[in-house]
Amino acid sequence: MRRINITINNARITKSFQTKGKLIRFLRGNKMFLFSEISNNVFDIADKIWNLNVGKSITYFNHQFSIQSKARVGNQLVL
Repeated sequence: MRRINITINNARITKSFQTKGKLIRFLRGNKMFLFSEISNNVFDIADKIWNLNVGKSITYFNHQFSIQSKARVGNQLVL
């Protein structure tokens, strides 16, 4: 599981993704990312975002992506 911060124009949203496939679906289906460049390179972009280290960031099309946390789903505590 990854918690990913997405920053655009100093506004930040945080999204959680359990798999890289869900990140790819988010990038393809979100209105923020309706760019022909992202649809052509969505697998490469998703790989680079998914493999970022915590605290590192990468920018695509004026959107900055950074990893807030990486957690194994099996280690989640349910109360």
